Amino acid sequence: MKKPTEAALARKMGCARSTVSAILNGQRFPSWEVTEAFVRACDEDPAAWEARWLDVSRRIEEGRHGYDGVPFPLQASGPEQTPNGTMLSARWYKDNREFYEAGSARICRARSEIRVTYMRRYPPTQYTTPASAAYFKSILDWAGEDTEDERSVRRIIGIPDRNGQPDSDMLAWAQQHHEASKHLLNYEASVLKWTPGADGLNMALIDDTIVFLAFSGGPRQRLNGFSVADPTFMSYFAGYFDQLWAALPPLGDYLQEVGENPQRDP
Repeated sequence: MKKPTEAALARKMGCARSTVSAILNGQRFPSWEVTEAFVRACDEDPAAWEARWLDVSRRIEEGRHGYDGVPFPLQASGPEQTPNGTMLSARWYKDNREFYEAGSARICRARSEIRVTYMRRYPPTQYTTPASAAYFKSILDWAGEDTEDERSVRRIIGIPDRNGQPDSDMLAWAQQHHEASKHLLNYEASVLKWTPGADGLNMALIDDTIVFLAFSGGPRQRLNGFSVADPTFMSYFAGYFDQLWAALPPLGDYLQEVGENPQRDP
């Protein structure tokens, strides 16, 4: 059997030749979807490779971050069930620094898509740890990187709202953020009017493989969370994110509306 060329594999997979080259030369660990396409391009059955991909993905994550994964049994159903079932491995981050450092490291290695939410009572500028500042910067840096890869960042910003009056600190930050990011063609932000008097569940969905979930406490600097690298787990949160995104106005439109209809204290 003749060995397929990188160009031939790329045509079958529907991707760039550089992507195939990076995978074959060990420069990029592919998502499961890319792995599946690669296996099919080689005329093999992807079902025989999924468990191997999950195992390697967990090992890579544990080696990169130095955090011990805690495995949870997840019983698969239907034709994808394996004899031993599949395992989810969660990496726990006990504080603000650990969570944001792990998130920044993974964002820098993102392949094509980042989806994030920010629904807190205070703007990012009021969180003082260097790790949190580096995390927010890494997202814009990734979106603005000069590369031939197709990439996209979508962020949902929850702006606290009381009786139609947006929080002044969050609104000021949103205006600054819009000015700093509106030139980035790969970056979009939308606004959710956030009426509860508490922080929301915040998440970062990176490519189609890993979910970061953050949980904040009473003090504004308190934050911890965990991440799970699993395509199926990821798909549930991606569906929820996309549902929210479709219903929300872009940040620029929201700011224009607020500017045209300013709320004044009686």
